[in-house]
Amino acid sequence: MGLELTDQRLINTILEQSVNAIVISDLEGNLQFVNQAFLSLWGYDNIDEILGKNALTFTDDKEKSELILSEILTKSQWTGELRAKRKDGSTFEISVSAYSSKDKQGKITHLLASFSDQTKTKELERYAKEREIYFSQILDSISDLVFCKDKNYTVTYVNKACADFYGVTKQTLIGIKDVTYNDEEFTKAYHQEDKKVFETGTTSYVRREPNVGPDGITRILETVKNPILDAKGNINEIVGVSRDITETQVLEDRLQLVTELTSDYIYTAKIENGEVVAEWSSKELRTTSGYSIEEITKLGGWFNLILKEDLTNIAERMTKILKGETGVVEYRIRTKSGKIKWLRDYTRPIKDETGKVTSIIGAAKDITSEKETELKYLVSSQRYHAAMESALEAIYFLETSKDKEGEIIDFIISDVNQKAEEQLGKKKEELIGKGICQLFPVNRENGFFEDYKKVVKTKIPMEQEFQIPGNYAAPGYYFHQVIPTNDGIVIQTRDISDRKRMEELLLRTNRLAKVGSFDYDLTNGQITLSKVATEILVQTSNHLYSVDLSFFGTKEFIKILKEKEIHCIKTKETFDLECLVEAGSGNEFWIRIIATPKFIEDHCIGFYGAIQNIQDQKLVQNSLFEKENLLLTKNRELESLVQITKKQNERLKEYTYITSHNLRAPITNLISLTEMLKENPSNPELLGFIESSSYQLDQIIRNLNELLNIERDTKELPRSKILIKESIDAQILLLKNGANREIEFTNQVPEGIKLLGFQAYFDSIVNNILTNAIKYANPNQVCKIRISFQDTKEFLRIGISDNGPGIDTKRHGQKLFNMNFRLRQDIEGKGMGLFLSKHQIEAMNGSIELESELGNGSTFYLNFPKPQI
Repeated sequence: MGLELTDQRLINTILEQSVNAIVISDLEGNLQFVNQAFLSLWGYDNIDEILGKNALTFTDDKEKSELILSEILTKSQWTGELRAKRKDGSTFEISVSAYSSKDKQGKITHLLASFSDQTKTKELERYAKEREIYFSQILDSISDLVFCKDKNYTVTYVNKACADFYGVTKQTLIGIKDVTYNDEEFTKAYHQEDKKVFETGTTSYVRREPNVGPDGITRILETVKNPILDAKGNINEIVGVSRDITETQVLEDRLQLVTELTSDYIYTAKIENGEVVAEWSSKELRTTSGYSIEEITKLGGWFNLILKEDLTNIAERMTKILKGETGVVEYRIRTKSGKIKWLRDYTRPIKDETGKVTSIIGAAKDITSEKETELKYLVSSQRYHAAMESALEAIYFLETSKDKEGEIIDFIISDVNQKAEEQLGKKKEELIGKGICQLFPVNRENGFFEDYKKVVKTKIPMEQEFQIPGNYAAPGYYFHQVIPTNDGIVIQTRDISDRKRMEELLLRTNRLAKVGSFDYDLTNGQITLSKVATEILVQTSNHLYSVDLSFFGTKEFIKILKEKEIHCIKTKETFDLECLVEAGSGNEFWIRIIATPKFIEDHCIGFYGAIQNIQDQKLVQNSLFEKENLLLTKNRELESLVQITKKQNERLKEYTYITSHNLRAPITNLISLTEMLKENPSNPELLGFIESSSYQLDQIIRNLNELLNIERDTKELPRSKILIKESIDAQILLLKNGANREIEFTNQVPEGIKLLGFQAYFDSIVNNILTNAIKYANPNQVCKIRISFQDTKEFLRIGISDNGPGIDTKRHGQKLFNMNFRLRQDIEGKGMGLFLSKHQIEAMNGSIELESELGNGSTFYLNFPKPQI
């Protein structure tokens, strides 16, 4: 080494500046030296309070401490953890490295020990353990099958759904390669896929995977398998997610939390011509960086290990060191293995007799785990607050307030979002810490308070619709969900006034035209009637079981209706027929029935349609032939009404399909969550999963509301001036912050350009197209998105181009804009984005076009009419 540590003053300086607490004692453990870090850590003010006392005085476990002294004397060293006791009597965990010091003859003369506070490390370990339990609970709450296997294809983990699928406990499945009753060929195929993942490190996706259940029935599963990499990038396990082929929700892969132990080291360096030259370092330098001082010197110095982005911070710190200032700086290094580590570096300059800084002494601490934890918390916190504030419904977090007997007397508001402030007409500061019955006594009168208490006691979520009268801050119709937590409830309230008005308008229109709608479930042989259809047919219930379309005809029309049903299933055509029907009252009268088949891929699942009472028209036709012109006029009116009804039924079809098809998964998650809460009501981490499932449910319902609102907005809402560039920039900022990959945006739209339309629709259209560009981008290259602008004679034309894989327009064409159409099944999505975007831009009298070629990216053109401003 460049320096022999014979200078007692330098040695003392090094010991004093160490981040770790250092002590030197005699062979009986009586302390002869402690540094400043020891005083600070144990809470003492003066070194005289410590010197001469036995080391056992400062620990909380005397037996273990005596064992440590014995180990040092017999084996020369001891490392491990110990519980220490401060001056004020409080205890804390410390990491201990103890050694014996020998003279030239090999005789032990002193004992030395280095201590570091493990409080932060223990907190991080507890946090990691809590997160592991949290994610395990999440995996147990979902309905899909999750499992892990090692390289021998042996099961190492399963979630509750997987165990329930096989009808056994989770522990029964762990350690086996497959259940004994499964088909050998099936098992062989599973292991072949496992082998491929282990060897290639790529994802395996099996669209149709047969699996024999405990009941002997073969089920078809859809399975995705991914490799799990350890800290060194090796594949030791794979994680798989299986689901029924009819499921639409793709489960997230099992998450892994990896934490590393931190290490500390101290060092000295010379200052020569303004440059730092390393002299000496403790052996932990190699543990932290992977390099020795000699190797670092050959690389050109310590600065060559520091990331370029952090060199500015180092330069600022060096300036202060040369001025004689002691301080600390945090920066990142690239270790010998290529890993990035965060260091917190404490440095103190040492001056010569003239006051010139000639050397420095420092101590560095590996804070990588702290930084990773802080980043995860920051990202999680940002996402939580962003979700809260961007939610379209009002969200309230309420804690229970109880009397001495434990009875709930009120609910205290602990947090609300901006929508809740608007709904209540009060600022958050006026609401936090107040009781809801204190602020709004009407909660006791209308029964809400008792309902909320019931949710807390039963742990069963509640949903209900209610109306707020006109004399309150936000009158209208509302729907709210009340979800139990471990210390209270969460309420999500959504304004459904527009939907109620739409339902009322639809009901009045149908009654006026004597037109009702129906939905025929072919699989279950069930017909569901609308309210007006129930009235027309004089039925006591709107649900009819074990029936088909022949229900709508008397005996002479049953055969015709059955033939129509079979023909339409084959041809996918709509039929329009007049026939006699026998009402629930026993009377026969004429109706007109229009029915359209519904398909999933090429499989017919039923019909939707409309019926109209045309008895009056038939009577006029049969008895008043001379009034044929009047009848023709009536028929034209009927045609117009039928067109209106068909359009309404198209909306209802889309609404019904989305409701039945997309709401299933999040509702299933919430039901699973309820069961978990029953089993473990004290778990605080379940709130995150509640929020996630609620957010999914909200997104689907927002899509439904968009679908219902588009036509109303076009007719009723005033258009506003939309700043194109600024609106697009806002969406770019939102997506950049939420993305977990590198994206390059180029917005070429000039500032100040405006169009006339609906701001929410414009933001939604741009967000959907940008989101798709990011979602389908090549994961192995930078995602590049360019927004162009063209001012034509008639239109403002906005182009959004990406460098993605491109789209086969000849094959897919306009299907891209169909409801629930998804280009790739291996990428998560609902197939609603482009469908809603097309409806929204057409509602603004615009159009959307696509230009794309496989391998050369895609460009979506948004054409808006030039504003008359």
